[in-house]
Parts: sequence; structure tokens; C-alpha cells
Amino acid sequence: MRRHRQHRIRGAVVLLAAVVTAVTTLTTGGPPAIAQPAHQRLVPSAVPATTPNILDGRTLAIAEVGRKVFVGGTFTLAQNPGTSAQLPTPYLFAYDRLTGVVDPTFAPALDGSVNGIVATPDGSALFVAGTFKLAGTTKVRNIIKIDTGTGALVPGFKNPSPNGGVLDIALVGDRLLLAGSFTTVAGLPRPGTASLNAATGEVDEYLKVAVDTNHNWPSGTAKAPVGVAKIAASPDGTRLAAIGNFKHADGLERDQVVLIRLGPDNAFVDPDWKTLRYTPECSKNNFDSYVRDVDFSPDSSYFVVASSGAGYNGTLCDSAARFDVAATGQDVQPVWQAATGQDSLLSVAIADNAVYVGGHQKWMNAILSGADQQAGQVPRPGLAALDPANGMPLSWNPGRHPRGVGAEELLATDNGIYVGSDTEYIGNGEYRRARLAFFPVDGGSAPVNQADPVLPRSLYRLSGSAVTTRQFTGSSITAPTTVATTGGASWNNVRGAFMVGSKLVYGATDNKLHYRTFDGTAFGPDNVIDPYNDPYWSDVTTSGGTQTYRGRVPTLYPQISGITGMAYANHRLYYTRSLQSKVFWRWFSPDSMVVGAAEFTVTGSNLPLLQGPRGLVYADGALWAGMSTNQLWRLSVTDGVASGTWTRVTGDGIDASPVWSSGTMFLGPLANQPPTSSFTASCAGQSCSFDGSGSTDPDGTVTGWAWSFGDGATASGARAGHLYTAPGTYPVTLTVTDENGGTATSTQPVVIEGATSQVAYRDSTGKVTNATSVVTPIPTTAQAGDGLVAVVSAATSAVPPAPAGWTQVGAPVATNALTTVVWQKVAAADDAGRNVTVAFGATAVKATLTVLAYSGTDPARPVAAVAGAAEATATTAHRSPVVTTPGNWVVTVWADRSSATTTFAEPAGSTVRQRLIGAGGGHADQLVADTGGPVAAGQYGDQVATTDAAAKGTSVTIALR
Repeated sequence: MRRHRQHRIRGAVVLLAAVVTAVTTLTTGGPPAIAQPAHQRLVPSAVPATTPNILDGRTLAIAEVGRKVFVGGTFTLAQNPGTSAQLPTPYLFAYDRLTGVVDPTFAPALDGSVNGIVATPDGSALFVAGTFKLAGTTKVRNIIKIDTGTGALVPGFKNPSPNGGVLDIALVGDRLLLAGSFTTVAGLPRPGTASLNAATGEVDEYLKVAVDTNHNWPSGTAKAPVGVAKIAASPDGTRLAAIGNFKHADGLERDQVVLIRLGPDNAFVDPDWKTLRYTPECSKNNFDSYVRDVDFSPDSSYFVVASSGAGYNGTLCDSAARFDVAATGQDVQPVWQAATGQDSLLSVAIADNAVYVGGHQKWMNAILSGADQQAGQVPRPGLAALDPANGMPLSWNPGRHPRGVGAEELLATDNGIYVGSDTEYIGNGEYRRARLAFFPVDGGSAPVNQADPVLPRSLYRLSGSAVTTRQFTGSSITAPTTVATTGGASWNNVRGAFMVGSKLVYGATDNKLHYRTFDGTAFGPDNVIDPYNDPYWSDVTTSGGTQTYRGRVPTLYPQISGITGMAYANHRLYYTRSLQSKVFWRWFSPDSMVVGAAEFTVTGSNLPLLQGPRGLVYADGALWAGMSTNQLWRLSVTDGVASGTWTRVTGDGIDASPVWSSGTMFLGPLANQPPTSSFTASCAGQSCSFDGSGSTDPDGTVTGWAWSFGDGATASGARAGHLYTAPGTYPVTLTVTDENGGTATSTQPVVIEGATSQVAYRDSTGKVTNATSVVTPIPTTAQAGDGLVAVVSAATSAVPPAPAGWTQVGAPVATNALTTVVWQKVAAADDAGRNVTVAFGATAVKATLTVLAYSGTDPARPVAAVAGAAEATATTAHRSPVVTTPGNWVVTVWADRSSATTTFAEPAGSTVRQRLIGAGGGHADQLVADTGGPVAAGQYGDQVATTDAAAKGTSVTIALR
């Protein structure tokens, strides 16, 4: 599904479930809400995480709910990672984000492609859109609501039967918004858009913006259905960006793109927002419409449209373009255009720090449409991350080669980036991630986020091998002081310099950009800036040809030897050139060091006559130019636009300072200002979520978050979750770190309320055996009305029948020929000391059995809920699943099947009731513990018991009442 669906969910909670392949509950607490995509860090270009392999078709839709990921498309078969078995997964399946294992219990059984998925705010249900007619044996049409656990249709949601495909959906409040090629919904006229009651499926009158007229046809030979292909709702719920094959929306000229206002009572075309940039036809004999995807930023301030269309200069074909919603008019222009040259972009997903795009492109940072060899282009095969401020390619460059049709689906969440495509590999055929890949944000770095310089500031001058500094206020300057630097060299060949973060970027007479780190005294080694020659991709041959992915330096590089000054501000590189009487600028990425392919002029920046510039800096919203006459001039410039004219700065020694007429000057680094730590906490029972994304850094970016939860547990990341094992007041501490190593700490108490209960522990018995049955008595202290719980863990894949008089609760949990089953019973007056027998048949089985007795439990059903987890890989750390408890005692049972396990250690804070270790090859072991008292209502689990040998195991968490 689209990333804008995820933006919309409020009050995100972190899922704390264990590695679970099967979970059953007797109560419906519901999974946690969906995370909002605000990464805080850039996704690293590392090995993609483990995901299932999809064996056919294309991936068109992805949604994340806690640890569970839902994937839709045109496929029918998938494969668990590291296995060869083909799993039937017709058009929609779910898998565990941490293990990559497909969930066998989620089986919607659709008969047609899935184009869109969006989850309800509580994560309990999915809306699924596409072109299908059946869900199992039930007749449906193109839009359904299903349970996230099983895939079954949600009762009460009436299928409105759109008469054409539903191509995209968005959930805004209690309404589900539809987009597609339909003309009627529930028999009502709805050409291209409609809205439903999200609970009932009833069509309402809210959204019915009607679109009409093919974009290209009949002037071209390509003809496709008229309709809305993609929609993106702003997270604040006020606007809907819609793209597709149309020329009009509700009778207003809106060619391929329309911005819709979402009012409280109706949705309508925004009369004050219109762009003409998508009116060109662009390869009209191949595409009836060439807009392919749209997404809104997390802060609702802008949206980005991705397009194909083949290359036509002066158009937005084969590019991504950012549009700000604050811009109004009848010919709104994009803030930036990120062009590929001649290849399609098919998908876009926006996080807080990057705009991710996918397709079958070879390049980004192109300037000429239709050209495959041009200055400035950098290799970005099939995937790219762009700077939201200027569209410049960031460093992220995992690539997809072969590129195929392309990456048609991207999803950005707090956890990372999901990529859906039609190809097999990430990288140059390196990592098999067939049609689905996931790049975690873990290990990522913070983007460079440098505020524009302010005065006073240290002004450095490079001349020969000398470095001097002066304090510059804008109206006065001090006498020079020689800086005793280390790591420097001769600066005679430098042509302009500026600081970005800790790096001094400078041009040289070799017509290249370079950088060194600089902290005010020490220079790092010289580095040539050449992102156009990516060592991983430059010698890789592109698909279907002999060309490689080697890029081209921008037209700035041949000009560098003639540059007289450079400065950086607000994502722009400003510079002056010899014999030119104006200031130029290009987009610039501090992250990747890529320079924009296009050169712009600062309008009104003509320099004073006969005064050649010899240096340039930017501070206090202005460019400051030193001249060959040793004069200093100032020009106010904001976002590449000048206001007023050049003004000569005089007085307080500025005119007498020889700094302006020679050498290279730049404003130096400031002492790092520490960040500010701030977080919020929200608890449901003993499960708490923490959000530290509100922490700030006045002169940079927060790059690290370290949590201490007050009970010995720790975590990292901007958002974290923790499950407390007992009531109490816990001091939670967040330590944040900025990009320069500065830290700040904040602490606040979290109170976990205790609970009262009539339940009390009586006793337990246990038995280890290798026989055709296992027998252990009910505790002799048990009394009539007590709650009895029996748990068997047996080295068999067969599920043993319930002992006489006992009732199974939850589903059996099995892995590696180890099966665990839970039964319950209310004790009768004569049950104390009576044997509990679990029979396995004619063959001896290694098994463990525990029987527990608790007083004060419910007189009819002592077990309130049970959750089970089966491990897919061998481990010594066995993690229990999460169960929703009404607020009472919780019992946890861990088991493994191993020839080597000799110890089973309980987690801190739990009370052991049985520790059963088998003997011989493949023996069954069991550790049984409880909370020793009532826990607060809400989620409980995620407890880790450890063994001395790695093995696959099972665990169950049992809530009593």
C-alpha cells in the first residue's frame, strides 16, 4: 500500500511481539497501531533484510502493521527465505517483518490482483482494493475489508461493487476514499472517485469528484481507461492529491493532476491550485497518461509526483517533481524537478528526511529529457533517495540490476523502506530479494541539516600554506591571527571554499571539487568529490547494452579553475566566475556531494562594475563579496533570489583589511551546541511506548537516542517500546546525541499501576518422560473451584488428545517436531492427587507435562487468553509472545527440543514453578514461570528465557482471570 496511508495514523504504539509464526488469543486486545514514517535517520545502503521471495507477477501494494507486513500484487506463489517450497499466496499474503516467514494463518484467497492496502487505525483490519471477484468462495468486487489475523471478510462491511478496478485507496477519519477506472459505485455515478463509510461500506456523498477525457488520445494512438490512478491524502486530512488519465475534474481543467480540498462535509477541487506542467503529451503513441505515483510529505506541506512518458525537454516526463500546497495560482510550478534523462519513475514514498523513488531508471540528476549521456548524471539503478529540499540524489544507492519494468511500489515507515518490483535482485545481481525487499533504518546516519550561518563568526583565509582567522561581525573585523593548523597543504590552487557540517569543501585548479574535515585547527586528508563515478556501479554494464553505469561530472567542474568564490546556504551552492559580473547557483547535496546539473543565476546579482570578486561567503541572509579593490559588498539573497542591490560595507576597519583582495575565505565552524532531550510516554497496562522524536539540536541533527527504562532494560531509536514485568514507578531516561557527539539527557517517571486479585498460587507438579504417555498428578493442595492448567510439550508433530475432563485452550504450537498444548479445568472436590494422563499412542515420545493449580480464578473458565509462538530458527534466547490480560496473574511456558540443553534460565522478575530438563537425544525441556502476582490490564509478554544450547522451541503466554 502507499506510504501516505501510514502517515495518517495517530498515536503509534510499538509492537513488542516475539518471533511468532502462530498466535492465538481468546480475547481481542488488537495489535498496536501503525507507525508514522519519520525516520530521523537516512536508510543505509546495506544488505537488505530478510524477506520472502515472490516467484511470479509483480508487487503493487505493501502495508506494515507492527511486525506484520502485508503484500499485494499480481503474484500467486511465494517462498519463505532459505527454503525451496513454493507457497500458494494468491495476490495477497502476510509475513513476519523480523523473520521473513509467511504467515500460514492469513489466507484471504482472492482471485484477482491487489492494487492497494490500508489498515484500520487499530490494526485489526485491512481495506484491500484491486480487480477481484472472489474472496474464498464469497462473491466480492474490487474492494473488501478483511481481518488482519486470518484474512477473513469483516462482517458488517458491505461490498459496494465498483464497476471497474479500484486502483488506490486512502483512509481519512471514518471514510475510505476510492480511486480507479470505475464509473459507478453501488450503482451510483462516481466517475473516478468515491467515498465509503469505513465501518459499513456504504457509499456516501462526500467525495464524488468526477474526472473525464483521455489525456493523450485521440491525438496519440495509445488509449487507456479514463480514471484516477493514485491518490495521496495529506496526514493532516485537509487535502487529497489525485493523479491519472484525465483532463478535467468536476468540469475544471486539471490535466493529470488535481488537488482536492477535504472539507468537513464535502470534498471539492481546489480552485486556487492548478498546474499546467502535465499538459504536454509525452510519447503519446505509447502512453495515454504518464503520471505514475504520488505521495504527501509527513508534515502535509508538499507532495511529489513521479512520472514516466519518455524524454521531452521542458516537460516533467521521466522525473519526480515536488509541489508545495502553499503555492497557489493557475500555473503552479514545482519547487524542483529530479529527472532521469529517459527512463520511467513508477513509485514515490516520502519520509521526513528523504523522498524515495523507484522505477527502471539508470540515472538521476539529469537535466535533458531523452538524453542518456549528459553532464551531472549519477548512477541510481532502479532506486534513489532524493533530498526533500532540492531533489538532489542522496548517497543511498543499493540499486536493482537487472532493472526490469521497475519498482512499482515503495513504502516508508519508521522501520525502513519496502520495495516492491518485478525483479529478482537488489544490487548487481547480488542479493536475491525476489519482487520484495526491505531496507531497515537501523544503522543509518542522520542527514546533514546545517542552518544558514549567522554573524559574528570566524572568517578564515587560506593563502599559500598559511591559515589566518578574524572575527567578522558584518560591520567590523578584527586583526588577523595565524592558526597553527595540522594536516594542511599549499592552498595556492584553491578556487573558493565553504563549510558544510565538519567538512571544508573547495574547488581546485584541477577542475574538481575536494573536501577535508576541519575543526578550526586540524585538517583531515584531501578527498576528491566524485559521486559520478560510483565504484560499485561504474563498471557494471546496463541492461540490454554495452554502456555502463558510469556517470558524468556536471558542467560546473570544467569551470572550477575559473571560479573566484563559493558559498553554501539552504541547499544551494553559490559561486562567482572570472570575467562574469553576476552570481550563479546550483543545487547541492551535503550528503552525497552531488552538484546540480542545471545552473541558475541570482537575478539582480550583477556585481559592481570593474570590481572583480575575489571571495564569497553567505551569512545573515546575505552574500558577502570581497573585491579585487579590497572592498566588501553585501547583497540580500534568499533561496536564490536577490532583494535590493549590492551595498558596499564600510567602517570599523573593514576597508583597511587586505583579506578581501586575495586568498580564499570561508566562514569557519562554530563550537557545537548540545541537543535537547525530550520525550513522551504512553502506557496501556504494563506495555509502554516512548517517543523521543521531539528532541532537537539547534545547530544540527539528533543522530542517536539511547533509552534506559528504569528496570535495567535499554533500547535505541527515536521511538521505542517496553513491557514492564511488575507494577512500580520507573525512572525512564533518554540520552540523545548529535552529529558532533554532543549529548543531552532527560528523565521522567513512568508509573505502572498495581492490580488487585483474588487469584493465588496453590502448587504445581511436573513430569519428564520417554514413554507412550506422560502422567503427573493434580497438586494435592488443590481445592474444589480452583483453576487448573496443564501444559504438555512433546517431541512429536502429532497433537495429543486432551486428558479426560480437560478442555484445550488456544491452538497447539509446533516447531521442529515439538508440539505444545494447553488445557484448562475447574477442580472438582475429589480432583486433588488425581493423575493427569496425556497419551501419545503406541510409540514412545519424549515429553514434559506441568499441571498448575490457582485459587480464586473464574469458576467457569480460569484462562482468559493464551498466545503461542513457534521459533523458525535455533536460538538460546527463547522469547515469549504477547497476550492481552484482563489484569491478573500470567503464566509463561517455554519449551525446546534438544540433545544438548542442560539448563533453562528464567527472566528476571518471574517466579519459577517447574523446570523440567529431559535426557538423551532430542529430549523435550520445559520452563514454567508466572508473574508471582497480578499484572496490570493490557499486554504482557516478550519475556526471554535462556538455555545453554541453541534449539528451536515453543512458548505460550497464559493470562488467568
